[in-house]
Amino acid sequence: MSKIQSHADCSHEPTKAGRAKCRRARAKFADALMAAIAEPATTTIETPEPAVIEWEPTRVTADNWREHKDDRVRIAVRLSDDEESEIASGVKITGWGKQWINYEAADGKIKRTAISCTYAETIEG
Repeated sequence: MSKIQSHADCSHEPTKAGRAKCRRARAKFADALMAAIAEPATTTIETPEPAVIEWEPTRVTADNWREHKDDRVRIAVRLSDDEESEIASGVKITGWGKQWINYEAADGKIKRTAISCTYAETIEG
């Protein structure tokens, strides 16, 4: 099997087992591709059809945030009916109190934002 190191463009689980499964799958695909290049007239590669998933954002509230604590969310402040200001996107909520929302930023640091006029919703990915 081929040796592929980078997981920058992967969507597997961020666990040791998830990375191992990803490496094996990518290596098998790379081996099949190399075989097809070596013998283009006799080798065919079958790839699965990409899954099409209908996705809609879910509003995250103080009552349901624990159900979405492993989901990536977008946190924003609603300025008016038509206008909003994004605070963070692609973050995980780690806590929700009466006056604040704690979230884990991309750099791994826990940050806090005030709740006034703030809302959170899940994002794709």
